[in-house]
Amino acid sequence: MYQKITIFLLVALNCFSSFSQSVEKKDTTDTRHTLKEVEITAWQQRKILSGLLSGKIKLNVAELNTLPRFLGETDALRTMKLMPGVLTTGELNSGFYVRGSESSHNQTLMNGVPIYNAMHMLGFFSVFNSGHMNTFTLYKSHLDASKGGRLSATLDMQTRDTLVSKPTVSGNIGIIASQATVALPLGKKVSVYLSGRKTYLGLLVKPLTTKMTDTPVDYDFEDYNATFVFQPSEKDKVTANFYYGSDYLDIETGIYQTEGRIKWSNIAASILWNRPLGRIGEMTHTFYITRYKNRLSISQNQFTAWLPSEITDYGYKNIFSFREEKFLGTYGLEYVYHHMYPQIVETQGAYTIHTDPDSRLYRIHEGALFINGKYFFSPRLSAEAGLRYSGTAQFGKFNYHTYRQGEIIDTQTYGKGELIKFYGGFEPRIALYFLPGSNQRISLSYNLTRQYIGQVSSSSIGFPTDFWMPASRNIPPQRAHSFSAGYSIALDQDNYEFSSELYYKRLHNQMESAGALIDMISQQYIIEDKIYIGGGYNYGMELMLRKNRGRLTGWIGYALGWAYRHTAQINDGKPYPAKQDRRHDLSIVANYRINRRWDCSAVFVYATGNALTMPESMYLVGENAVCEYGSHNGGRMPAYHRLDLSANYWISKKKNTEQVINISLYNAYNRNNPAYLAVDIIQDKDKNGKKDQLIIRKRGKSIYGIIPSISYSFKF
Repeated sequence: MYQKITIFLLVALNCFSSFSQSVEKKDTTDTRHTLKEVEITAWQQRKILSGLLSGKIKLNVAELNTLPRFLGETDALRTMKLMPGVLTTGELNSGFYVRGSESSHNQTLMNGVPIYNAMHMLGFFSVFNSGHMNTFTLYKSHLDASKGGRLSATLDMQTRDTLVSKPTVSGNIGIIASQATVALPLGKKVSVYLSGRKTYLGLLVKPLTTKMTDTPVDYDFEDYNATFVFQPSEKDKVTANFYYGSDYLDIETGIYQTEGRIKWSNIAASILWNRPLGRIGEMTHTFYITRYKNRLSISQNQFTAWLPSEITDYGYKNIFSFREEKFLGTYGLEYVYHHMYPQIVETQGAYTIHTDPDSRLYRIHEGALFINGKYFFSPRLSAEAGLRYSGTAQFGKFNYHTYRQGEIIDTQTYGKGELIKFYGGFEPRIALYFLPGSNQRISLSYNLTRQYIGQVSSSSIGFPTDFWMPASRNIPPQRAHSFSAGYSIALDQDNYEFSSELYYKRLHNQMESAGALIDMISQQYIIEDKIYIGGGYNYGMELMLRKNRGRLTGWIGYALGWAYRHTAQINDGKPYPAKQDRRHDLSIVANYRINRRWDCSAVFVYATGNALTMPESMYLVGENAVCEYGSHNGGRMPAYHRLDLSANYWISKKKNTEQVINISLYNAYNRNNPAYLAVDIIQDKDKNGKKDQLIIRKRGKSIYGIIPSISYSFKF
């Protein structure tokens, strides 16, 4: 008995001694440094949507149930589009626009693999099964040197990659789409995740569009994911990922007796090997293949034209990271081989178009070396600096043709493996972070970025007819200088957060398409001759206020921005608004927990209409109507606004088991947001009631209005 008491007292005394030593040690060090390294990091990990105080936005997919549902689904990418600076794009627009830049200026990565079309048509869903994902992180201010290849933001998504001990299944069954994810252990060292999603949106949208407009739309999509996790030792982990998604769209126009069909798909496969390097760092190697292809067909009477395009990447990237007491470092390299087919015209029922295969396939090599470091000067001041050298090269076999009156008058031929053109340059990055207090943050950053492939737009409403073009002999790479300054503060013991940021981006060598889809159906059409090169600039301000705790949570985000472009051939060389220029962009998100069973949410979005070129006058030449257009992108679509409502009834909500029924209304007050504008000619009446003149009237074409949905979600 006494022996047990003695042992107990000795253990207690030892614990008290260790505790006293730790307290004394804290008294001789800077406690602010301890708060920065421990408490704030833990506080961020507890949040579903974190990162406002660190210059990036991170979304934990596992906790998405507390956020608004869109048509019965918790779509992480749509939630990201409610952040300030990530613009509301409107109906029938699958683009992802950040701070006034083109959609192609953003990079979307899944486990480090580029995905070239991340949204499904109509803008309802992203191409990612939420049940298969782990985190979404959006970098829209400072980019460290390991990220490159695009001029604007990077959206980095990580799939689930942990070993599971028992089978689990989760999913969603709704009237718009259904999906399911299964996680299975295949022994102690191997696990597999399988996901699938299928929509029957066409069954709902086609009747609605047929009733509301003379342009009925039929649409369908599907997604499949597979992830294999193999952990042969405590240090090594190998993850293999596969994704396939496809879309089909059919549009008929009664006025012009025309039918258009578009089919597009994404395929991505990767192998990732991660290994810690002792206590100071780790290394990651990634091998991948990704492909995006689309095929557009247009039929009118006996004439049919096909315009397919495709881009396939074969890539490798390695990253070595290391850390010391006050320093975090990263270095590595990446390489990608682009195999690119821009749109190739094929026809039936008209004159035959002869396509030279050696003038359509672009073989592009792109690579980069990078090093990045972050140093903590003090608990309140830190700096991050990086340097990236990137380059691209086009190799033959390739023929550059020159036409005159439909005939080839000159051809410059490059043999297989012959270097055609090389571009390269350094990309410095720097950022400063200052903490005036434990709950405040000031950041300044500058990035120089280069982009060696770009997207050519042949549609103004986000159809996937846009295709990718590389920097080549006649097209220089794009370049941007980006500046940002931000201030963030946590209020009322982190119950509220406020963030603000100013940004300016100077753009060089921007591509502007001079042709439309119909221009491509020509024997004399040369893609590179229809691309104008110019510059531009974006600037603006972003504000966000968020409530983190309580029955009522949510945020208000507002962005004020300008986006202008200029080329010598358009608008007499004067700057004009970019098509994605939107002066105001507002998002209001509210979630309210009624009781243990019920919670509800509402989302309201408002955005200035995007820019477009409108006719100002019209006259007749014989029997043909000829339009005279105003300044380039001098017109505006009507303002876009929408209210979404959602309610959840929780049948059960436990740690590993969830069942919920969701009822939602998309566009609750049935706002007819036009997807595009049509021009009508009507006769106007004079004072006596006689029709004596013709006037031009703009008329918005809406594709759908209110869309109700009910769904059942589960997790076992």
